Amino acid sequence: MGAVAADSALPITLGVIALLSMPAAIAAAICADEVVDSVRQRAEHARESWQEQRTLDRLERAFAPAPPAGPPWANAARVASDVLSSARESVAQFAVQRLNAAGFAPAWLPLPAVPAAELSFEEVVAWLRAVPRQDAEYDEALAAACRCLGISEHLGEVSGLDLEIERLRVEGALTDAGLHLRDK
Repeated sequence: MGAVAADSALPITLGVIALLSMPAAIAAAICADEVVDSVRQRAEHARESWQEQRTLDRLERAFAPAPPAGPPWANAARVASDVLSSARESVAQFAVQRLNAAGFAPAWLPLPAVPAAELSFEEVVAWLRAVPRQDAEYDEALAAACRCLGISEHLGEVSGLDLEIERLRVEGALTDAGLHLRDK
């Protein structure tokens, strides 16, 4: 009798469990489409943000300046060498000028170089405003204005589209320095 009761209790137990879990199964079936939709939306959002970040990274790499050639210390050494040679030349030139002015310069000391006749700043500005932008002389006038104001320029080193970009950069730098390129 004990074995018969155990055999009949199992189906009853399973039936009760099935009856009690029926509402949960129905709710899961009803909400399954919402869960699937929610997971799909999260996946699409993750994919879109990944694509946006990838596009931004590509743009950043495209517009980033090229890294210096060679190891990092090579560029620092090149800059330091340029600064030291420039300082050495300016100190030597200063010493030559002072010794020559005082009359104590030895015969072996070179005479100071006389700077070439430069245009005054006002003449450079007038020249810059008079020359049409399409004229080749415009770049020379821009370079002269940059020399007067101590602005770096690379107009003689580039050509084509790079020259147009450098012209725009130099014109912007001159405008930022307070120079109006065209009279209004």
